[in-house]
Amino acid sequence: MANKFFMTDRQSTTLTVIGFLLFLLGFFSLALNLVGVDLAFLRWVSALGQLPSFLIRMAMVIVGMVFIFVGQTDWKREEL
Repeated sequence: MANKFFMTDRQSTTLTVIGFLLFLLGFFSLALNLVGVDLAFLRWVSALGQLPSFLIRMAMVIVGMVFIFVGQTDWKREEL
């Protein structure tokens, strides 16, 4: 019954890939924004203003790192 709370290997891999893409996209977007360039599909983020734009990009990086951490954690081996 407790096994329904654990992620399968496929879910773990998917979460890791999504986290890695979010992290790279957010970091790359931050770096490009420093030189005044935006990715075409993230141009709407820049339209919100400087501070919201920066916070959204930082959130992408942080959420990406959290997804990677959660995806790589072996919950069956962790002590509760």
